Amino acid sequence: MPRALPAFLLALTGCCPTRPAATAPIARPPDPSPLPVAVQPAETKLDGGTLAIAVGGAPAGTEGFEIRRVGDQIVIESHIDATLFGSAVRGRGTLYTDAQGRPRRGELLVSVDGVAVATALAGGPDALVVTIKTGDAAAEVQRAPGPVDLYLDNASFAHLAPLCAATAATVTAFPGTLIAIGDVREAGGVRAIAIDVAGALKADLFCDGARFLGADIPLLGLTVTRTGDGDAERLAALRRQPRQKPPLPAGLVELDRTVDVPALAGGSAARLACTLLVPASHAAVTRRVKKGPQRAIGAVTFVTGSGNQDRDEDSYGPGGLKLAIFKTVAIELGKAGIASLRCDDRGGGGSTGDFATATLATFVADAAAVLAALREEPAIDPNKIGIVGHSEGGIIAPLVALAATPKPRALVLMAGTGRPFDVILQEQARRGLERSGKPAAEQAADLAERQAVYDALRAGKPLPTSLDPTEVKQYTDGQAWMVSHLRHDPEATAARLKGVAVLIAQGQLDQQVAVADAEALEVALKRGNKVVEKIIYPGLNHLFAPTQTGDIAEYTDPGVHIDDHFLADVVRFLKANL
Repeated sequence: MPRALPAFLLALTGCCPTRPAATAPIARPPDPSPLPVAVQPAETKLDGGTLAIAVGGAPAGTEGFEIRRVGDQIVIESHIDATLFGSAVRGRGTLYTDAQGRPRRGELLVSVDGVAVATALAGGPDALVVTIKTGDAAAEVQRAPGPVDLYLDNASFAHLAPLCAATAATVTAFPGTLIAIGDVREAGGVRAIAIDVAGALKADLFCDGARFLGADIPLLGLTVTRTGDGDAERLAALRRQPRQKPPLPAGLVELDRTVDVPALAGGSAARLACTLLVPASHAAVTRRVKKGPQRAIGAVTFVTGSGNQDRDEDSYGPGGLKLAIFKTVAIELGKAGIASLRCDDRGGGGSTGDFATATLATFVADAAAVLAALREEPAIDPNKIGIVGHSEGGIIAPLVALAATPKPRALVLMAGTGRPFDVILQEQARRGLERSGKPAAEQAADLAERQAVYDALRAGKPLPTSLDPTEVKQYTDGQAWMVSHLRHDPEATAARLKGVAVLIAQGQLDQQVAVADAEALEVALKRGNKVVEKIIYPGLNHLFAPTQTGDIAEYTDPGVHIDDHFLADVVRFLKANL
């Protein structure tokens, strides 16, 4: 199953064929009695139109659809032509359901960047079988463990239409993914129905009765809007507003800075665009002094998590994370008299350099250069420096500290990992597979294939031949970065670090990095460091925000905020150790 196109509903990628061809005329024998004529079921059009697809507000394509009742079944036909997240998606499909929208059969064909994916559904809702063929790869068959209410294909938003008529609190999408139907907001006769897909994704569906008007998927920055009849205007009142960056309080100043990073062997140089946040009293300092109101102060640098992010640790472009975690922490530190330097990742925002070919060593070099630049600031005491790293940044920060001279005084590791990289990835994959509803045997096979990939990458061997072309591309595109992590031992690195104060912060409900990682880091770091503080925060997720489940789906909830107790602990720890 191709994985290059970001999955919308943990569904299958496919799409397309046309409706079945009409039966050829039967040659009549020379018999005077007429043959019985098959009665064609009555056909009624229920809905249809064109959906405008946008990513980050920019047009990305369209999907045309038509929904008809034919006898005792519903037929959903759709055809999509779009460019989604860098992939050209072209496809057509016909899905047959019963009167309640439960899938019976279907034929779907889609092309993703020229790679054909054919999907066939058969067997009905109680025993649905889906056969997928990707390019020349062998067909793959998946069976649902039980009845399913919905089939959702990544290349058809029209498949969401049956949810407009859903009355249950949860429905099951093939092969067994639970979709929770939450609160409903209403304005001008339009309903915005909140759905949660297995804790991985949230969306708002817009309906006028059973008429499907569109959808918003905040994590992907994707909007779907029915064209014509003033529907876009009707949806505007119900669409959630984008999250804004936190304002800078009075008494703090942000100054533009750049940091140059020399090229490593086989890599590219970079110029990082950065922000130095200082109390207003230190904004104009040009000479370092040890006494008085403008005496040099302590400061920290920040190291972002995986993926290309801006200096606030927000994702670039539409969708993704927009919580400004690092800016929020920097403001709290600034109010306590601690300065900070945070930078856009290489290749993003105002920074140059190649992100796509970067490895763990590349990011360590970037973070080391930022640390060195901070020490040169006249307002900063070079002997009172710390590093705050989140997720992958929590892996990078100890490596920077080991190589730095002098070492930083303090580290804050936010959801840093203490176990091998493939262990973390497999835990994340297992959680997703369990929620997908796939049979246990298929889950085990998927995990085994993933482990074979990781083992091959670590050893520098060819990838398993069982991967389809899209999966091969997925792994090879980020191979250098992946290999660098698979060959790194974060626990051994932590055990080598000496003479640094470390705060290990971990959300108890984090679904991406486990409490076991914090425990492994604590044991390793206590071998050579006197001040090691581990805090496990009940009710917090990977973003250190209050959560009900820790699920990724909650990351885009409008009320999400960084926890005050966590912020207070970071300030307290750094004030005590810088």
